[in-house]
Amino acid sequence: MFIQSNSRKDKYGVELNKFLIDGIYCSKYDNVGNKVEKWKLYTPPCPYLRPVHYPDSIINPVCEDSSLQFINYDDNNTSIPYSVHLDNISNRLKKWDEWEKENKEGSVYYSDLKVSELVKDKYYPFDYGYKGEDTSNIGDVEYYNNVINSRMDEVPDPRRRRLFSFILFNSEYELLDLYLAEYYEIVDYFFIYEANTTFNGDPKPLYFTRALLETDRYDKFKDKLIPYPVKIIIDEDNGRGKAFPREHLARRTVISEGLKAVHARHGDLFFHADLDEFAKPHVLARMKKCGGWEHLQAGIGGGPKSFKDESVETYFINKNMNVTNRKNGEYIMDYERHKSIGLESQYLAYSFNIVEKSDIRTNFHPNLAIFDARRSLGQVSERKNRKPKEKRREYTDPLLNPNFDPYQGYMYTDNTNDLHIGKGYLGEFLRFETSSNTLKLKEQDKPVIWESAWHLSSFLPSIEHIYNKVTSYSHFNEFKIKEEMELKQDIINRIKSYKYLYGDEVKYKDTIIIVPDSYKQGYPYDFSFKYWDEIFKKKDTSKEVQDYLQMLHHEIPNQVWKNPICYSYMVDRDFGLTKDLWWQVIPKKLWKTVRFEKLDSETIDKLMPSIYSDLFKKEMLEEMAKENYDSNKESEKNKINDYKNN
Repeated sequence: MFIQSNSRKDKYGVELNKFLIDGIYCSKYDNVGNKVEKWKLYTPPCPYLRPVHYPDSIINPVCEDSSLQFINYDDNNTSIPYSVHLDNISNRLKKWDEWEKENKEGSVYYSDLKVSELVKDKYYPFDYGYKGEDTSNIGDVEYYNNVINSRMDEVPDPRRRRLFSFILFNSEYELLDLYLAEYYEIVDYFFIYEANTTFNGDPKPLYFTRALLETDRYDKFKDKLIPYPVKIIIDEDNGRGKAFPREHLARRTVISEGLKAVHARHGDLFFHADLDEFAKPHVLARMKKCGGWEHLQAGIGGGPKSFKDESVETYFINKNMNVTNRKNGEYIMDYERHKSIGLESQYLAYSFNIVEKSDIRTNFHPNLAIFDARRSLGQVSERKNRKPKEKRREYTDPLLNPNFDPYQGYMYTDNTNDLHIGKGYLGEFLRFETSSNTLKLKEQDKPVIWESAWHLSSFLPSIEHIYNKVTSYSHFNEFKIKEEMELKQDIINRIKSYKYLYGDEVKYKDTIIIVPDSYKQGYPYDFSFKYWDEIFKKKDTSKEVQDYLQMLHHEIPNQVWKNPICYSYMVDRDFGLTKDLWWQVIPKKLWKTVRFEKLDSETIDKLMPSIYSDLFKKEMLEEMAKENYDSNKESEKNKINDYKNN
């Protein structure tokens, strides 16, 4: 069937339906039904699905008092990470101006310094490239409309930088629900890749795109959603099958096309991950709002020069600038210390109480980077190279040429294969930066943010959903010789035995889950630099400190602990296998209107994991009732206003 939609711009002027206007073909649900609700794997959204509302301490941290934790590779005893003292960006801009006056031609060669030398409580010079005024007096609509219509060689106010999420989606509605709810207040746009075939080449419906267009499931989030439906054209076997080359190209294009779609500008932040790789919201909020960590990824920084100055060149046009390429086609330019910063995560399988390894972390994604307009425009960094002689270039301002792509530096010239025979930016390498183990990351001295994410592998409600995942992704090559029923039984046996879903049968471990004592209060976070600096210097191993570290090790996403009935299977894996899920108990006609606080206690006990305390349960039901009352009150108020206006 053919999927197409009209233009849909947000209040800032960003075209959210950019990739739907021309339309795309995809298969029907189960090859027969035309409605998403009729799909055999469709599950209803949580009745309480909405953006998580974070306290001001999370969403707007006091940056000068806050900190960001990085893996301490040299620590083998206390498990206490390094802590970078954060700062508000206004202070950082002033400090840079002061430093630059004293070091006009200076550079700091951050690439030669170890992580341990870059996390001390001192100023590390970083140039945001911004020379303008504080724009806080300009409203958001006016400001961001100006930003997306600005020239690429103009640097926006870093105090108002944006954060973008670029993810791959197959069919996991529940994980996407959780993802959007968890990050809506922090992320500015979600750019979501979805192909009309699996990575194994089988035709599939455009599950997310159609749900967005045809249902109200994502109405609370749609002003930040940009669907990217694509047709996979690559048909190459790299020795491990055809799926991995397709996956690599997906990662490359979700970044290159995503940056274009969101109108990224210098200094914006973006992170890339699989849908089941969740960054912790409090980490993302601190990175977005606060300065003082950027040098660990971007080195000394710097901004683009204006092409209005006719001495400013681009190596995309001037081929005599002696800019060379690596064998894979990437331009050899020193724009940053590392391509990205990885986020350390627990590799959890099937639910939060099953972990791959309890003593060490084995996954270091998502990956976050700072968008650099110098790379995008093909400009040479002044602080990394000899300053060019003053002369007029032989071509006009490139940004006045409609054929010049201002995102060219984040593109690759040949995306028809995975052989790296083109030139440009290989987006998949953003992820590969930390696709390694702890020992290798230590050898390479890669900066990785400590305890900053969750990898929710196969966190799916039923065997049907897990089977669908197995047959869709790159790893399916491991299972392709098995018939459907045999494979499903194999999956069930593996889950029951705590075994790896793919390949060799490595056994997982039990792990604990720590949920808040109080539903109203949530987790008692303390990310103040004073606290972390003190326990680091003392090498504090007291019970109080260890209990707090354990909480950070074993916390779970806000949307999960706030909605334990909806996401019961993520806390207790028996749900969905031997225990009924909420939508298997509640009649289908009540899925959208059910209020859990109105259910009898016996039903609530049946649907809710036993890990939650009576106090937590009591407060949860009280808050749900209050929220329902406030919602009804607001609805009545709106009806009265509509009546008066008419």
